[in-house]
Amino acid sequence: MSSLVLGTAGHIDHGKSALVKALTGTDPDRLPEEKERGVTIELGFAQLTLPSGAVMGVVDVPGHERFVRQMVAGATGIDVVLLVVAADDGVMPQTREHLAIIDLLGIPKGVVAITKSDLADDDWIGLVRDDIERLLTGTSIQGAPIVSVSARTGAGLPDLLAAIDAVAREASARHADLPMRLPVDRVFTIAGAGTVVTGTMWSGTVKREDAVEVLPSGRAGRVRGVQVHSNAVESATAGMRVAVNIAGIDRDEIARGDILAAPGSLQVTDRFDALFTYLPGNDKPFESGARVHVHHGTREVLGRVLFMDGRGSLEPGGRALAQVRLEEPLAPRYDDRFIVRSYSPVFTIGGGTVLDVLPPRRTNLRENERELLDALASHDLSGATTGLLASRAIPMTSSEAAAALGLPRAGVADDLNKASLERFKVGTDTYYVTEEGLERLISGAIDELLRFHEAHPLATGTTAGAIRDRVDRRVAPRVFDAVLDIAAHRGLIRVTGGEVRHAQAAASALAEEDAALTSLTPILEMQGLSTATVAELADLAGVDIGVARKALTKLVSAGQVVRLGPDMHFSAKAVAEARDRIVFYLTENGTILAKDARDILGASRKYVVPLLEYFDAQGLTKREGDARKLRAR
Repeated sequence: MSSLVLGTAGHIDHGKSALVKALTGTDPDRLPEEKERGVTIELGFAQLTLPSGAVMGVVDVPGHERFVRQMVAGATGIDVVLLVVAADDGVMPQTREHLAIIDLLGIPKGVVAITKSDLADDDWIGLVRDDIERLLTGTSIQGAPIVSVSARTGAGLPDLLAAIDAVAREASARHADLPMRLPVDRVFTIAGAGTVVTGTMWSGTVKREDAVEVLPSGRAGRVRGVQVHSNAVESATAGMRVAVNIAGIDRDEIARGDILAAPGSLQVTDRFDALFTYLPGNDKPFESGARVHVHHGTREVLGRVLFMDGRGSLEPGGRALAQVRLEEPLAPRYDDRFIVRSYSPVFTIGGGTVLDVLPPRRTNLRENERELLDALASHDLSGATTGLLASRAIPMTSSEAAAALGLPRAGVADDLNKASLERFKVGTDTYYVTEEGLERLISGAIDELLRFHEAHPLATGTTAGAIRDRVDRRVAPRVFDAVLDIAAHRGLIRVTGGEVRHAQAAASALAEEDAALTSLTPILEMQGLSTATVAELADLAGVDIGVARKALTKLVSAGQVVRLGPDMHFSAKAVAEARDRIVFYLTENGTILAKDARDILGASRKYVVPLLEYFDAQGLTKREGDARKLRAR
């Protein structure tokens, strides 16, 4: 099976579909309306066998200006373009627009077919050929072979097939080493099979029983079967035209424009940084912030293009770093191409390359952000990997960095391990962070702790979560805990019992808490099973009620106090003595009532009932009606 796709391009009525039928024997116009009107409206598909025996998938696109949206959806998955120009018309508006789209998408290989050659003489065809050569100059398919053909008579078809065969052999294979990604261009149902999607595999491999997710919705499914050119296969790889039968996803839960992908392999975003190109044929500057149609893969959304560092506009033919902000989410990957069309009237004005898929919402670049974008734009992937860490300034695993960059994890991990970075373990995961990023988090935590202690002089500390929320919410709680542990190891902070405090702060509060601990312990032991409320205990100890509550919590954690309610605390010694008396009574009598327990413990029912329920919960006793007995062991 071929891993390359041939796609048509060109003006309406220049014979794209007729040429596909002549080459493949398949009529790509499958809709009744298309056959009735003689106009391609939707994407058509066929299979082409080349003279070498290689097989290519074919995508036939509409040529009418009203259907450029469909054309872009089809063109984003092709490896070799077959640009069609009719001999009798020559270069026309959609010839230029389609070629601009091909160029912006970076499709590197192409063949030009001058169709309807039976309708023009050799001199006229020579003039058309000259126009085409000038048109291709400076584009991604400059120098493409140009072949005169006639779908009606068959003239030139062998030469065209030979040219396509030669160009296809030079085309590069797609990324089979990246996670599976399939932009959906068609969805339908088959009785007994369920939901089926088709598209061109952009990367990776898909096989039966693979878990998949639909983006941007995030719905999960499972691959039930895979076909290539209507043949069931065990697996399909990047570059193939495939049909995937999905279990777990209904027909109305997926549509053209969605992406079928390996779970967790793509980031859904409402913005991305890009290198934007404004086509030279435009008649006025592009204003930063202008509303546009953004085409990515098979999806179209509205958005705005904002230039970096205060640039207000871009002249035709210009190129600039920009942030594309979207009104609906997309799931792009680094180095993807996108097309931009004007808001109204709608026509292609530019496009570019996706650089950073999860940037901060800003247009003024810091130095390390610019270095990251420059590295991505120049395909300095090693520099981009370390640049990402510097730009994000938070700890990331190699998997997280690879997903953010859209690169294979193995290469990213290798670059991270070679770089001069701080690293630490969280469970089984290794996190990497620049020295500056780690110091920023630690100093931020220290500053917030100092602010906390200043605002709450009687408090001995606060929670790690509260500090994280003020320092950087992008950092996962368990990762921030690891950062705090590093700070504690340096002696900068103290982390005890889930509480965080500054190493040189809260001295008076800690002293007061220690005093409360010293005072409360003998008071509780003296009170036995008739304990006072927390407010009363605070008065007896001569401390603030808040300090008393924290001291009691520490005593509970240490096992010195048993808490049976927010206002009921007993010394562990008193509870142990009560337990012994209850066990002795039950051993002698078999059962015990609450009034019996009240008598043998010498305490009121207010305290005895919670104690009995506590012994039940501890597995010592078992309640049967109003009585209790020892639980069998």
